[in-house]
Order: sequence, then structure tokens, then C-alpha cells
Amino acid sequence: MKMKKRYEKKARERNVSSAEISSLKSGSFAVAVLILLFAVFVAPLCALPTTTWIPLLGSISVSSTPSGATILLDGFVGPSVTTPYTFPNLLIGTHALVLTLDGYEIWSADVPVSAGETSHVHAIMTQPPTTGSISVSSTPSGVPLVLDGLVDQSVTTPYTFANLSTGTHTLELAFDGYEVWSTIVQVSAGETSPVHAILTPIPTPPPTKGAIFVNSSPPGATIGLDTSDGSFAGPLVTTPYTFTEILPGSSTITLALDGYEGWSTTVQVSAGETSPVHATLTPYHVKINEIMYNLPGLDRNREWLELFNGGPEAINITGWKFFDYSTDSYQLFTRGQGSMVIPAGGYAIVAVDATTFLNKHPACNCTVIESRFRLSNTGESIALKDASSAIIDAVSYHNSWGASGNGKTLELNLTGGWEESLVDGGTPCNPNSVTI
Repeated sequence: MKMKKRYEKKARERNVSSAEISSLKSGSFAVAVLILLFAVFVAPLCALPTTTWIPLLGSISVSSTPSGATILLDGFVGPSVTTPYTFPNLLIGTHALVLTLDGYEIWSADVPVSAGETSHVHAIMTQPPTTGSISVSSTPSGVPLVLDGLVDQSVTTPYTFANLSTGTHTLELAFDGYEVWSTIVQVSAGETSPVHAILTPIPTPPPTKGAIFVNSSPPGATIGLDTSDGSFAGPLVTTPYTFTEILPGSSTITLALDGYEGWSTTVQVSAGETSPVHATLTPYHVKINEIMYNLPGLDRNREWLELFNGGPEAINITGWKFFDYSTDSYQLFTRGQGSMVIPAGGYAIVAVDATTFLNKHPACNCTVIESRFRLSNTGESIALKDASSAIIDAVSYHNSWGASGNGKTLELNLTGGWEESLVDGGTPCNPNSVTI
């Protein structure tokens, strides 16, 4: 009651009726309820978010070798700073960095800067070059190089001369068959001067001499050469062989091979050309067919040999000789009776003394040739040589084969072996008794 009266009193003082007071009390409660609902349900939805600050700046730390280089960042010209130095509070992104130092080349780089981080940069300053290079190539390649007069045959194109002093250098290229090539090359510091040389072939003069290629069947024949300016002077050569530097004109080729007839021809030589010569050699068919080497009594002037021509053609034995291997000497043939030509299928006697032989064998009507040789009674090696000293036939006989002092001869049998004759005195100018 007291409270009511107090409100009524205050109401009267404010000219507020009781009805209005009742209405106010009801409205105050409603407002309180609304405030409570707002605080519980609406206010959390309308709360402001917490702010997180994102950094937008970074740094660059710069050092160099050597230190003390002046730093220029993003082209800014201001108070000079030198390495080592750190640029703080830089915007994120890429920054252009340039370093300069007396006596060194300019160094530059683009440096990325990340938010809240420091980018570290270390620059190694380089001194400017004081030398240069020359790179040389040529057509053809493989040409020796001479630089400033220094010769080194191992240095050939393509090649690069490095660490050369600046200024001019003399380069020369010389190659067989080409004209000498030279030039002056300017060398700048830190640069390579390219040089390509195209060499000019030296014109080849027209040939003044020719060549002769000589071959034979069979090969191995000794070659004699008689040229228009004289006989060939040099070591003995055999087929096949090529003679060079032969003057144009006619040259004569002769061939000699043991067991074959001599061969010769004339060949025409032209400048700049090779004249081919091929010889098919004809085998000799003349054989040592019978040997009287040890007669009863004295042998002096009584020894003799028989030759037989088993070939299809007559053989001229002019200039032939008897060769004794034991004394390394020979005795020429001289005509005693008949011709120096042995007919096909015919015989010839080579006697120490033709008169003595014919007195002993008056029925012999074949060629009798004289040669001052002597035959060993125990055996030896003998040979028949033609005019060019080619061996026609050779025999190494021994007294163990027979016919040793008994008046008989050694005869060649049908198998190529040697036997004692079946008749006394042998069968000169007739078929051998061991073959009949």
C-alpha cells in the first residue's frame, strides 16, 4: 500500500494517472523480455569478426665478394649504400638490384620479395676481361696454323686461340697443294674474333712425264728398263711394278725369270698417263739330260753334258753359260759343231773340249758346244743359265747315284730322277738308255 501510494504521489507530481502507471508497468516487462530475447538469439549473429593483419612488406639482405659494392635498388638514386646491407620494409614482388664496384663489371639481378621474409642475395663481382680469343676454321679443314710467327704443327683448323692480348695478331695458314693464306685479326677484351679461311688450290702444272706398269704371268720376273734418256738406274725390281717419272717416248722392257724364256717389248710412254705392260712368259723346255762327270782314267778335257729341248719350238742358246755353284763362276758357251739353235726334240752337247768329244763320239751329229768347265767326281751343284743369267735348269748330283769312274753316265729318267746309264759311254745325241 505504501508503495502504491508513493507511485500515485509521484504520478500526481508528474500529472500521470494511475491508469497510465498500470500501463507503464506492463510495457516495462515487455521491453525486458525483448531485450533478453535479443541478447540470446540476435546479438551473437550480429557480432563483428576478429580482424587478422596480413603483412605486406619484406626485406632484401645484400652481400658481395668483394664487399663495399654500391647498391642501387629499383633505380632509386639517393644516399649511397654499400654491401653488406639490408633493405627493410619493401613491398612484396620483384625488385631490381644493381651492384657497382670500381675495377669490376656491373652485377644485376631481379630479386623476389615475399611478405614477412628476407631474401638473401650474395653477388660475386667479376673483373672485366683483359684478353680475347680468335676462333679459326678453314676450307679444307686440318690446316696447320701459324699465329704471330709461332709454328706448332699439332695445331690445325678448326681451333680457338684463347687468352690473347688485345690488339692485332697475324694469322697464317699453309697447306700442301694450296696457296699460303694470311690476315690481320683484331682482338678485343672479352670477345672472340671468328676467322674462316678459304684456301686456294695451287694450279697443277700439266704433266711432263708418264709411267709404265709392268706385270707378268707368272709374277716375280726381274725387269730391265731402257728409256729414251738412258737405262733405268736403280735397284733390281720384279713384276708387278710401276715405273714413274718416265720421259715421253719409246722405252724397252725386258723380263727374265728362272726357267722361262727371256721376254722383251717396246712401249710408248705419254705424259700424264700410265702405259700397261703384261707379259705371259714361256717356260724353257731345255733340260740337263745327261752328265759324264767321272771317266775312267784322267778326266781332263773329257767331261761333257747333254742338253735336250723337249719343247715345241727351237731354242737359240747363244750367250748361254754353265754355272758352277761351288766356285760361283760361269763359263760361256762357244760353238764347236753345228748351230747354236737346238731344234724341238733335239740335243746339244756341252763339252769341255769339242774336238776331244767328237774324236771319242764321231757318230754324234748334233750341236756340240764348248765351255771350259770342270765337274767334281764326288758331286756338286751346277746350273744352265741363259744370256740374261736366268736359270734354265739346275742339278745337284752325287757320286752315290752311280756312274762314278766306270765309264757310264748319269741319265735323266722319265720321272725326273737320275740313274746310271745302261750302256758304256752313255747315249750322247740320242734318247737316254734308261728311258727306252
